[in-house]
Amino acid sequence: MRGRNRILGFLMVLSVVCLAGCAGSSQEDSQEQEDKKRAEIVLKAGEVNPEDNINTQVLHYFADQVKELSNGRIIVEIYAGGQLGDERTELQAVQMGALDIFRGNTLTMGDFGADKMGIFGLPYLFEGRDHLWNVLKSDLGRDILDSLWEAETDMVGLAYVDEGARNFFAKKPIEKPDDLKGTKIRVAETSILLDTVSCFGASPTPISMSELYTSLQTGVVDGADQPLSGYISNSFGEIAPHVILDNHTYTPGVIIMSGYRFNKLSAGDQDIIRQAAEAAEDYNREVVATDEAEQIKALRAQGIEVIEVEDFGPWQSVVQPVYDQYAVGFEDMVEQIRAMNEM
Repeated sequence: MRGRNRILGFLMVLSVVCLAGCAGSSQEDSQEQEDKKRAEIVLKAGEVNPEDNINTQVLHYFADQVKELSNGRIIVEIYAGGQLGDERTELQAVQMGALDIFRGNTLTMGDFGADKMGIFGLPYLFEGRDHLWNVLKSDLGRDILDSLWEAETDMVGLAYVDEGARNFFAKKPIEKPDDLKGTKIRVAETSILLDTVSCFGASPTPISMSELYTSLQTGVVDGADQPLSGYISNSFGEIAPHVILDNHTYTPGVIIMSGYRFNKLSAGDQDIIRQAAEAAEDYNREVVATDEAEQIKALRAQGIEVIEVEDFGPWQSVVQPVYDQYAVGFEDMVEQIRAMNEM
């Protein structure tokens, strides 16, 4: 029965990818169509965020690098805005070999067998962007990226993507942890984030990104959590104009590739993919570092209330149960990560 369900699941995600691929091809310009005709290998890449989001921009940079390094032999087609489904659907598609590449969040990877990578989802683990990149560029960070394949997930980790820390936003002001009690907060469907939001006394509500705007409008949820980049690119400020920079999780994204598809590439083409991913990672780090201060300034100019947290102590104490559950067996790794804030 389990095998049959796996086959049915594979066929479902495969049909989604194929249908989206057909729809996307009709929107390509003549140059893109010509590039595809000349290419020897065409890879499909999924992203749940819209085109103007930093995650999608990084994927496009990666695709450009692949095309350049391969002299046009390899083309990466990008399907943004959740065209291929929500995050879990696209991850399953990559895992099953129905989708070649996806930019996911390490928050979710723990639910797909990548336990080491899931540790990044622990709340308030990182003190800021410099701390995050100290870890990601360290031997430990590379080991965690490689662990995706070593954990037999059928996925290969290519690069990290920094989209910024996740913050709560809502239709009503949130100034302290108690303000979240009794609210319905949309979260990504991932265990560690569901439990984190529950610690605040809120009701975590999994909803796909493509449905979140409407869900806020209709009162299905009162708020959500997103990095500022996602909050802005999805225009959530139009209906939920209160943001608190609580930085409860600073989880990097990750560009992953189907292990099945990666292993079908020649060693030389695998090297091209890895080089392009490394270049995209460096591009991402440079761009995001200059964006956040401007984002906050722009939001306030639009009348959005942006509250900065001065004392994180009350916020951190609320989520200790998450550590009690998810950090078990990874205590040394957590300490290593915390120590890298001082580098």
